[in-house]
Amino acid sequence: MFRYVIRRILAAIPVMIIVSATVFMLLYLTPGDPAGVILGPNMTTLTYRLASALARAWSPGDEVVVTRLDHDANVRPWVQAAERTGATVRWADVVLGTCELPAEQYDALLSERTRLVAVTAASNVVGTRPDVAAITAKAHAVGALTYVDGVHASAHGPVDAAALGADFYATSAYKWSGPHVGFVVADPTLLETVRPDKLASSPDEVPARFETGTAPFADLAGVTAAVEHLAHLDGAATGGRRERLLASMAAAEAYEQEQFAALLGGFEAMAHVTAYGKAARRTATAYFTVAGHTPSQVAAHLAGRRVNVWNGHNYAWELTGALGIRDSGSAVRASLVHYNDRSDVDRLLEAVAELAS
Repeated sequence: MFRYVIRRILAAIPVMIIVSATVFMLLYLTPGDPAGVILGPNMTTLTYRLASALARAWSPGDEVVVTRLDHDANVRPWVQAAERTGATVRWADVVLGTCELPAEQYDALLSERTRLVAVTAASNVVGTRPDVAAITAKAHAVGALTYVDGVHASAHGPVDAAALGADFYATSAYKWSGPHVGFVVADPTLLETVRPDKLASSPDEVPARFETGTAPFADLAGVTAAVEHLAHLDGAATGGRRERLLASMAAAEAYEQEQFAALLGGFEAMAHVTAYGKAARRTATAYFTVAGHTPSQVAAHLAGRRVNVWNGHNYAWELTGALGIRDSGSAVRASLVHYNDRSDVDRLLEAVAELAS
């Protein structure tokens, strides 16, 4: 029995290495080291883990910058870590009419005491894709680290985390057709400077020092399969897996935006629908309310018409609060991905139109 267990553990090690390399290929256009891929149960857990570790270097008077556009998983861990250390939290605000996150405001938010800037690559409810590269460049100019939430963005187009200026880039495989596994990608030399809490008997090398407990090996095997699936979306794509992945995700993004234009056009024609967010760059994600119906009532009606949506704040806690809709049930989210087609869009629009009466 003991020999069997040892064989299974040794067999799992290559799986983790392969998965780390695969995830790095998914997120980075420029060459890098898969040793910088931290595996974990989900993005939220990993972000709390990183926030706790990074905050050890903070002191009263230091500053962290978060946004009102982000999923709360890229807000609360940093706010709570700042509270424990006496650091100051500064907020980047959205333009409520468009849900844009202007990069220019960071000129007034950053200082030589800024230690970390957390920002999303795409809002998980309104789809806004802020100018992350401009924001991270400003952060790096004052010596701050950057933590980019790529959970929503990674599912809707090609990703180059290095070009975004992300010191840490977080994502979850379940958003891009994989199992429920989370990842944070960073330069291994940066990870070497971060000391998280860990068991005395657990490995101290990077990235293992961040990976507590036994890895979900069965799920990890599914991550590679998910990336392979994405890399084959464009049947005309050629080259290695990274090249095919970039081409496939670019094709998927273009396809999603075509379907999304039809969805938004349909909503704009309905006087009883209010859609939130009009950013110039956004994912194919609609967030809307229907006059005379609560978001939960709308979601239930759509479910009866074979339309799968989500309703509520969707953890966009700060944004829904700023929009003034959180206390009334927030809104309904309909997000298109590469396997949706025009019939899905038409069925959604028809079902929403039924609620006009």
